Amino acid sequence: MIVISKYRLEEIQTGIFCVRSYEVNVCPICGDTVFVIGTRKRTCINAAGARQILIIRRLRCKACHVIHHELPDMLIPYKRHCADTVEKIISEDIVSVCCEFRTIQRIKTWWANCRMYFESVMTSLCEKYSIAFSLDPAPKEIVRAVANAHLWPHTRSACLSG
Repeated sequence: MIVISKYRLEEIQTGIFCVRSYEVNVCPICGDTVFVIGTRKRTCINAAGARQILIIRRLRCKACHVIHHELPDMLIPYKRHCADTVEKIISEDIVSVCCEFRTIQRIKTWWANCRMYFESVMTSLCEKYSIAFSLDPAPKEIVRAVANAHLWPHTRSACLSG
């Protein structure tokens, strides 16, 4: 998957949005160019608690032939709730969060279990590529860095959230 931050949402029907990217993407595995091979639907629950359907692009690498999905940074991979909701839950600002108590507990547990891994990945990226992140990076920034480095723990997150 590739997480993008420069995009716009174009509403095609009520509640269905097409993600239009302004970024030129490269394969996070080998760094070669990618091309569009299609789209798919991705459902998310926005901060108001309403379901949205996003049409996201499927990209294939020309060199290694791996398929990637282009996710806007408003989403967190493999999570149903939008990134703003997850950030509020992580920062303990749950007064304005529109989700059930058990969902809040699962997100907190997931973050507590993955946080050390995410921080290690961020440290490694800083040392390897000589890049600097903010001192207290927002979860969106962490998600983008880890996903675009092709280091997202996609199968572990299901086991850790319970």
